[in-house]
Amino acid sequence: MPIESTEAADPIIQRLRALARKSPDLKDAARVYEAVLPLLRDADLHVKTIPLTLEQAREKMGKGQPLLLGMDLDIDLDSARVFMIKLARALESSSGGTGYQAGAAHRILLALEENKLDLGVLLVPAAEGKNGSIVSSAQVLGLDAELLMTLLQNALKPAMREWRRQLTPLAEGIPWNKGACFICGDAAALAELQGNNQAMHLRCGRCGADWMFRRLQCIYCGNEDPETLRYWDSGSRGEIMRAEACEKCKGYIKVIAAFDPTPAELLAVEDLATLHLDYIAQERGYSRQRV
Repeated sequence: MPIESTEAADPIIQRLRALARKSPDLKDAARVYEAVLPLLRDADLHVKTIPLTLEQAREKMGKGQPLLLGMDLDIDLDSARVFMIKLARALESSSGGTGYQAGAAHRILLALEENKLDLGVLLVPAAEGKNGSIVSSAQVLGLDAELLMTLLQNALKPAMREWRRQLTPLAEGIPWNKGACFICGDAAALAELQGNNQAMHLRCGRCGADWMFRRLQCIYCGNEDPETLRYWDSGSRGEIMRAEACEKCKGYIKVIAAFDPTPAELLAVEDLATLHLDYIAQERGYSRQRV
């Protein structure tokens, strides 16, 4: 089968190309996603099993702690470096090999190939969302710190998704009504109204976790006052796609309808497909909050 036909059959590429046809302003971003997202889905970083028992999981979640908090995140650094090289190459080529982003990706690629980036030092801060050491390393090597942070966080996603698959069975039946992921602690990327009863579920963009959340409640501050909760839809016929915002903390979350949970590898695509809601929310003074 021709390579192009094989690629076109990939559900990630199908969804991205349909999105680019529907929203031509997203064409460039869709091309980058098309190069990167299949790599994230197919990567194997040879992660080890997290040694967590059911009782330990219950204790941690009972304290409001995500399951990976404080755990030794053992990643094969050689596999991680090879994977980051693939990501940097994909980003450079998807940018056409010219322009600022292509140049910034190429410089990071060279630093990785020459083993100038100590991933043993950088991956843990990236997992925790701390960028101090990452910015310092980028400055020393003349790299784009924001792009380096993005590549590091994306390099962690295959490992996070594998740990999510391992740990989710331990969390079954344990209440968790927080806007932060019960697996990795990252803030929910978006919400889904799932099934016939349109139950509210939050989804983690980093590890792909899925957990139920009460309707008509701010995911950030817990506000349940209907007088201070707002929402607006996309205006698209036949689609449930809206943003829900809180006047108290000025946070917002995007909400889509999904009869079945969106596969983890497609969450970034749905986030891109609802980018117009981010623009509207931010113009109105709302933002995605830390949790």
